[in-house]
Amino acid sequence: MNLDRMKESQQPIIIIGMHRSGTSMLTGFISNLGVFMGRDKSMNDESVFFQRINDWLLYQFGATWDNPLDLREIEIKTMPQISEFLQSKIKSLSALPYFGLSKYIGYKLNSSINYKWGWKDPRNSLLLDFYKEIYPNAKIVHIYRNPVDVALSLRSRENKFDEEFKVSMKKRIKSNLLIKERIFCHSPLVKDLEYSFNLWKMYTSKALEADSKFKDVIHINYEDFLKSPKIVLTELSEYLELNPDQSILNSIISKADYNRAFAFRKDPQAVKFYKNIKDNPLVKRLNYHNLI
Repeated sequence: MNLDRMKESQQPIIIIGMHRSGTSMLTGFISNLGVFMGRDKSMNDESVFFQRINDWLLYQFGATWDNPLDLREIEIKTMPQISEFLQSKIKSLSALPYFGLSKYIGYKLNSSINYKWGWKDPRNSLLLDFYKEIYPNAKIVHIYRNPVDVALSLRSRENKFDEEFKVSMKKRIKSNLLIKERIFCHSPLVKDLEYSFNLWKMYTSKALEADSKFKDVIHINYEDFLKSPKIVLTELSEYLELNPDQSILNSIISKADYNRAFAFRKDPQAVKFYKNIKDNPLVKRLNYHNLI
């Protein structure tokens, strides 16, 4: 497929942000407003198709979602070849689960998309350079959250995975086939708060670089959303050129609970950790340095 034809197509809405920062919430809202976010969404509202592409891209550099490299330090001489691969992959039959049959056939025939579409995957934050090559006019939606609540949420998710882990037949088959998928854990690395904080720094700093790569970028503060959901969602709708139905707005607004903002302040150990990291430049840049 000609790269210029892809650039003429309706450009996607790409949702970025650190894991456990509210990306799923935004994806649900945007999807309810009629934006096509894929038919293959996982329980976290992530497109399985694009998630696998992102995992593949990270793997090319020996990285994973929880152990990424700073790609700025790598001389990416293969950027053109990888871009060509990506555009052919998005056009290939493997994209069928994302599009669904009717949309896939239309895309295959026309090499273009004439409706609002996009996808969510926190890994997008690390890989914007690649998507810039294919979708230079994409709209970027970035949501960020304070690092301590993110770290606590990651650790809680991993502990829950350990507690509820069961070796199902599906997992046995995957393990016997040596499929490259984490079956016995999600990410033991994030049980350490310091490690998760560094992971937050990597994702968030890369996401903030979107301003230098794309002309249409919006940054959303997770805590601001919990405090004033109607204001934030209205601003987001205007940015995406969408007309939100009042019932949809009210449904999401009713679920916003400001008590969830800065929940770490109820945990003495988390407060101690926060005091150790609150003077970090990125924490200060995002105005998270005076929470206590």
